[in-house]
Amino acid sequence: MVSDFAVAHDRYLPFVRLVASSYPARYADDLVQEGLWGLYLGCCAYDSDRGVPFDAFIKVCIRNRITSAVRRYASDANLVSLEDVDGSVVSSDLPMEDRYAEQDAAVDALRDLVPRLSSLEKNVLDLYLSGLSVRSIAQALRISPKSADNAMTRIKQKIRDHIPY
Repeated sequence: MVSDFAVAHDRYLPFVRLVASSYPARYADDLVQEGLWGLYLGCCAYDSDRGVPFDAFIKVCIRNRITSAVRRYASDANLVSLEDVDGSVVSSDLPMEDRYAEQDAAVDALRDLVPRLSSLEKNVLDLYLSGLSVRSIAQALRISPKSADNAMTRIKQKIRDHIPY
């Protein structure tokens, strides 16, 4: 799984950045993070037996994750909806070597993430990746919804702390 994600990360990071760049720059880091989270979740959830091409599936996962994040920011009147995005590509000013070093650092950070999760966080993440809501996770683990939500918050924070984007 880790090597598959590393390959997917290298391939889809430009797409994640493209989608995230369609929104105001102040959200760029958060939206790239959300897009990478969508990439990870998509890699975990992909089932080739369903006959859906991986490329199409993973791009939907990335867009959906970023769109969900944008909806959470909906109280900010300066956001632009996906329908208003022209799809133009924003190129990076970084030299190619620096971009590769940046990507390698992110892949290493993801490899280090799982051992940093508590057993509760691992259980919550497994159930979340299987498609359960936080409320359903709480019921399955026989914990309060607040505890499940707090675990998800800690997981997201650990991801933010360990991915340099």
